[in-house]
Amino acid sequence: MKAIPTLLAPLLAVSALAAPSGTDVERTATRTAQVLGGVLRNCPASFASIGSAQKRCVGTGNSVEQARVQLETALGADLYGVWRSRDGQRSVYNWLRTPDGYVYLRLQPDPEGRAQTLVYLDLPPRRAPTTGRRENSMPPTRPAPSVQPLAVRSPTPLPFTRTLQLTIPRMKGADVRAVQNRLISLTRPSSGGEGDGWYGPVTAATVRAFQAANALPVTGRVDRTTWATLFSPAARPFPAASVR
Repeated sequence: MKAIPTLLAPLLAVSALAAPSGTDVERTATRTAQVLGGVLRNCPASFASIGSAQKRCVGTGNSVEQARVQLETALGADLYGVWRSRDGQRSVYNWLRTPDGYVYLRLQPDPEGRAQTLVYLDLPPRRAPTTGRRENSMPPTRPAPSVQPLAVRSPTPLPFTRTLQLTIPRMKGADVRAVQNRLISLTRPSSGGEGDGWYGPVTAATVRAFQAANALPVTGRVDRTTWATLFSPAARPFPAASVR
Protein backbone atom coordinates (compact mmCIF):
# COMPACT_ATOMS: atom_id res chain seq x y z
CA MET A 1 0.00 0.00 0.00
CA LYS A 2 1.25 3.47 -0.75
CA ALA A 3 2.36 5.77 2.04
CA ILE A 4 -0.43 7.79 3.65
CA PRO A 5 -0.56 11.28 2.12
CA THR A 6 0.43 14.14 4.42
CA LEU A 7 -3.09 15.53 4.08
CA LEU A 8 -4.53 12.47 5.85
CA ALA A 9 -2.23 12.47 8.87
CA PRO A 10 -4.25 14.92 11.01
CA LEU A 11 -7.51 13.25 9.98
CA LEU A 12 -6.22 9.83 11.00
CA ALA A 13 -5.09 11.28 14.31
CA VAL A 14 -8.62 12.54 14.93
CA SER A 15 -10.09 9.18 13.98
CA ALA A 16 -7.94 7.44 16.57
CA LEU A 17 -9.66 9.53 19.25
CA ALA A 18 -13.20 8.83 18.10
CA ALA A 19 -13.45 5.45 16.42
CA PRO A 20 -16.52 3.23 16.20
CA SER A 21 -16.76 0.50 18.80
CA GLY A 22 -17.77 -3.13 18.81
CA THR A 23 -21.24 -1.93 19.76
CA ASP A 24 -21.35 0.11 16.53
CA VAL A 25 -20.38 -2.97 14.54
CA GLU A 26 -23.07 -5.01 16.31
CA ARG A 27 -25.74 -2.40 15.62
CA THR A 28 -24.66 -2.04 12.00
CA ALA A 29 -24.79 -5.82 11.57
CA THR A 30 -28.31 -5.90 13.00
CA ARG A 31 -29.34 -3.03 10.74
CA THR A 32 -27.86 -4.77 7.71
CA ALA A 33 -29.57 -8.06 8.56
CA GLN A 34 -32.92 -6.28 8.81
CA VAL A 35 -32.48 -4.58 5.43
CA LEU A 36 -31.47 -7.84 3.72
CA GLY A 37 -33.84 -10.14 5.57
CA GLY A 38 -30.69 -11.96 6.65
CA VAL A 39 -29.49 -13.77 9.75
CA LEU A 40 -26.80 -12.74 12.22
CA ARG A 41 -24.29 -15.58 12.50
CA ASN A 42 -20.77 -16.49 13.49
CA CYS A 43 -18.14 -15.58 10.94
CA PRO A 44 -16.50 -18.55 9.17
CA ALA A 45 -13.60 -20.23 10.93
CA SER A 46 -11.39 -19.21 8.00
CA PHE A 47 -11.91 -15.59 9.08
CA ALA A 48 -10.30 -16.15 12.50
CA SER A 49 -7.09 -14.32 11.55
CA ILE A 50 -8.85 -11.53 9.63
CA GLY A 51 -9.78 -8.15 11.09
CA SER A 52 -10.69 -7.53 14.73
CA ALA A 53 -12.35 -9.57 17.46
CA GLN A 54 -15.43 -7.35 17.06
CA LYS A 55 -16.17 -8.47 13.49
CA ARG A 56 -19.69 -9.68 12.74
CA CYS A 57 -21.23 -11.59 9.84
CA VAL A 58 -24.68 -11.77 8.28
CA GLY A 59 -25.93 -14.47 5.94
CA THR A 60 -28.51 -13.71 3.25
CA GLY A 61 -30.16 -15.70 0.48
CA ASN A 62 -29.70 -12.81 -1.95
CA SER A 63 -26.90 -12.68 -4.50
CA VAL A 64 -24.06 -10.22 -3.98
CA GLU A 65 -25.59 -7.90 -6.58
CA GLN A 66 -29.07 -8.12 -5.07
CA ALA A 67 -27.72 -7.42 -1.60
CA ARG A 68 -25.72 -4.45 -2.86
CA VAL A 69 -28.79 -2.94 -4.52
CA GLN A 70 -30.89 -3.44 -1.37
CA LEU A 71 -28.28 -1.75 0.80
CA GLU A 72 -27.98 1.15 -1.65
CA THR A 73 -31.74 1.63 -1.62
CA ALA A 74 -32.12 1.52 2.17
CA LEU A 75 -28.80 2.91 3.41
CA GLY A 76 -27.35 4.82 0.46
CA ALA A 77 -27.06 8.10 2.39
CA ASP A 78 -24.71 6.42 4.87
CA LEU A 79 -22.43 4.70 2.35
CA TYR A 80 -18.95 6.06 1.63
CA GLY A 81 -19.20 6.82 -2.08
CA VAL A 82 -19.07 4.15 -4.77
CA TRP A 83 -18.71 0.43 -4.13
CA ARG A 84 -15.21 -0.99 -4.63
CA SER A 85 -13.71 -4.39 -5.46
CA ARG A 86 -10.25 -5.98 -5.48
CA ASP A 87 -11.11 -9.37 -6.95
CA GLY A 88 -12.82 -8.64 -10.26
CA GLN A 89 -16.23 -7.91 -8.66
CA ARG A 90 -16.56 -11.33 -7.03
CA SER A 91 -16.91 -9.37 -3.80
CA VAL A 92 -17.64 -5.68 -3.25
CA TYR A 93 -17.02 -3.49 -0.24
CA ASN A 94 -17.90 -0.11 1.22
CA TRP A 95 -18.28 1.56 4.62
CA LEU A 96 -21.40 2.51 6.60
CA ARG A 97 -21.50 5.64 8.71
CA THR A 98 -22.30 5.43 12.42
CA PRO A 99 -22.39 8.31 14.94
CA ASP A 100 -18.76 7.55 15.86
CA GLY A 101 -17.34 6.76 12.43
CA TYR A 102 -17.41 4.29 9.58
CA VAL A 103 -17.86 0.53 9.88
CA TYR A 104 -16.35 -1.60 7.11
CA LEU A 105 -18.78 -3.77 5.12
CA ARG A 106 -18.02 -6.43 2.49
CA LEU A 107 -20.38 -8.59 0.42
CA GLN A 108 -19.04 -11.89 -0.90
CA PRO A 109 -20.21 -15.41 -1.78
CA ASP A 110 -20.55 -17.42 1.41
CA PRO A 111 -17.41 -19.60 1.67
CA GLU A 112 -19.27 -22.10 3.85
CA GLY A 113 -22.30 -22.39 1.54
CA ARG A 114 -24.75 -21.78 4.38
CA ALA A 115 -26.17 -18.77 2.54
CA GLN A 116 -25.74 -17.32 -0.91
CA THR A 117 -24.01 -14.15 0.28
CA LEU A 118 -21.99 -13.40 3.41
CA VAL A 119 -21.88 -9.85 4.75
CA TYR A 120 -18.72 -9.14 6.75
CA LEU A 121 -18.61 -6.10 9.05
CA ASP A 122 -15.68 -4.87 11.12
CA LEU A 123 -13.97 -1.96 12.84
CA PRO A 124 -11.45 0.26 11.06
CA PRO A 125 -7.83 -0.23 12.06
CA ARG A 126 -6.67 2.12 14.82
CA ARG A 127 -3.92 3.34 12.56
CA ALA A 128 -3.32 3.31 8.84
CA PRO A 129 -2.02 -0.08 7.68
CA THR A 130 1.44 -0.18 6.15
CA THR A 131 0.81 -3.18 3.90
CA GLY A 132 -2.01 -4.37 1.71
CA ARG A 133 -2.88 -7.19 4.13
CA ARG A 134 -5.78 -5.47 5.85
CA GLU A 135 -8.45 -4.79 3.24
CA ASN A 136 -10.66 -2.91 5.67
CA SER A 137 -8.48 0.18 5.59
CA MET A 138 -10.89 2.92 6.45
CA PRO A 139 -11.76 6.47 5.69
CA PRO A 140 -11.41 8.66 8.79
CA THR A 141 -14.19 8.14 11.30
CA ARG A 142 -15.09 11.81 11.10
CA PRO A 143 -14.67 13.12 7.53
CA ALA A 144 -13.16 16.57 7.32
CA PRO A 145 -15.75 19.35 6.92
CA SER A 146 -13.65 20.88 4.16
CA VAL A 147 -10.61 19.82 2.19
CA GLN A 148 -8.33 22.00 0.10
CA PRO A 149 -7.99 20.92 -3.53
CA LEU A 150 -4.92 18.93 -4.49
CA ALA A 151 -3.28 18.57 -7.85
CA VAL A 152 -4.33 15.16 -9.14
CA ARG A 153 -2.72 13.51 -12.12
CA SER A 154 -5.40 12.45 -14.57
CA PRO A 155 -5.40 8.89 -15.85
CA THR A 156 -5.85 8.33 -19.57
CA PRO A 157 -9.61 7.98 -19.93
CA LEU A 158 -11.62 5.94 -22.36
CA PRO A 159 -13.20 7.93 -25.17
CA PHE A 160 -16.56 9.44 -24.22
CA THR A 161 -19.26 7.42 -25.99
CA ARG A 162 -22.48 7.93 -24.01
CA THR A 163 -24.07 9.85 -21.15
CA LEU A 164 -24.01 7.78 -17.96
CA GLN A 165 -27.03 8.05 -15.70
CA LEU A 166 -29.45 6.04 -13.59
CA THR A 167 -31.52 3.74 -15.77
CA ILE A 168 -33.56 0.55 -15.42
CA PRO A 169 -31.81 -1.81 -15.94
CA ARG A 170 -28.65 -0.15 -14.67
CA MET A 171 -25.92 0.90 -17.04
CA LYS A 172 -22.67 -1.04 -16.77
CA GLY A 173 -19.37 -1.23 -18.60
CA ALA A 174 -15.77 -0.16 -18.74
CA ASP A 175 -16.74 3.52 -19.00
CA VAL A 176 -18.78 3.27 -15.77
CA ARG A 177 -15.85 1.67 -13.98
CA ALA A 178 -13.46 4.32 -15.32
CA VAL A 179 -15.72 7.02 -13.89
CA GLN A 180 -16.00 5.24 -10.55
CA ASN A 181 -12.24 4.73 -10.29
CA ARG A 182 -11.61 8.40 -11.05
CA LEU A 183 -14.18 9.44 -8.44
CA ILE A 184 -12.49 7.17 -5.89
CA SER A 185 -9.14 8.82 -6.61
CA LEU A 186 -10.66 12.29 -6.17
CA THR A 187 -12.57 11.54 -2.96
CA ARG A 188 -10.77 12.97 0.07
CA PRO A 189 -9.65 10.90 1.73
CA SER A 190 -9.54 8.19 -0.92
CA SER A 191 -9.53 4.65 0.42
CA GLY A 192 -8.48 2.81 -2.73
CA GLY A 193 -10.12 -0.10 -4.48
CA GLU A 194 -11.93 -0.16 -7.81
CA GLY A 195 -15.49 0.55 -8.88
CA ASP A 196 -17.92 -2.29 -9.53
CA GLY A 197 -18.85 -1.14 -13.06
CA TRP A 198 -22.58 -0.56 -12.35
CA TYR A 199 -24.08 2.93 -12.42
CA GLY A 200 -26.30 2.93 -9.34
CA PRO A 201 -27.65 5.54 -6.89
CA VAL A 202 -24.43 5.72 -4.87
CA THR A 203 -22.39 6.41 -8.00
CA ALA A 204 -24.89 9.06 -9.04
CA ALA A 205 -24.64 10.70 -5.60
CA THR A 206 -20.86 10.71 -5.83
CA VAL A 207 -21.07 12.29 -9.30
CA ARG A 208 -23.28 15.02 -7.82
CA ALA A 209 -20.69 15.70 -5.11
CA PHE A 210 -17.98 15.95 -7.76
CA GLN A 211 -20.11 18.25 -9.91
CA ALA A 212 -20.84 20.55 -6.97
CA ALA A 213 -17.13 20.78 -6.12
CA ASN A 214 -16.27 21.59 -9.73
CA ALA A 215 -18.93 24.24 -10.45
CA LEU A 216 -20.86 21.97 -12.82
CA PRO A 217 -24.63 21.55 -13.04
CA VAL A 218 -25.48 19.04 -10.29
CA THR A 219 -27.38 16.39 -12.24
CA GLY A 220 -25.87 13.05 -11.19
CA ARG A 221 -25.31 12.33 -14.89
CA VAL A 222 -21.95 12.07 -16.62
CA ASP A 223 -22.39 13.94 -19.86
CA ARG A 224 -19.55 15.01 -22.14
CA THR A 225 -18.79 18.13 -20.06
CA THR A 226 -18.70 16.24 -16.75
CA TRP A 227 -16.58 13.50 -18.35
CA ALA A 228 -14.05 16.02 -19.66
CA THR A 229 -13.85 17.79 -16.29
CA LEU A 230 -13.61 14.53 -14.35
CA PHE A 231 -10.60 13.34 -16.34
CA SER A 232 -8.96 16.74 -16.50
CA PRO A 233 -5.78 17.38 -14.48
CA ALA A 234 -7.64 20.38 -13.07
CA ALA A 235 -10.43 18.24 -11.57
CA ARG A 236 -11.03 19.33 -7.98
CA PRO A 237 -11.12 16.69 -5.22
CA PHE A 238 -14.12 16.64 -2.91
CA PRO A 239 -14.67 15.49 0.68
CA ALA A 240 -16.46 12.20 1.28
CA ALA A 241 -18.71 14.06 3.70
CA SER A 242 -20.35 15.77 0.69
CA VAL A 243 -21.50 12.46 -0.85
CA ARG A 244 -25.18 12.18 0.06
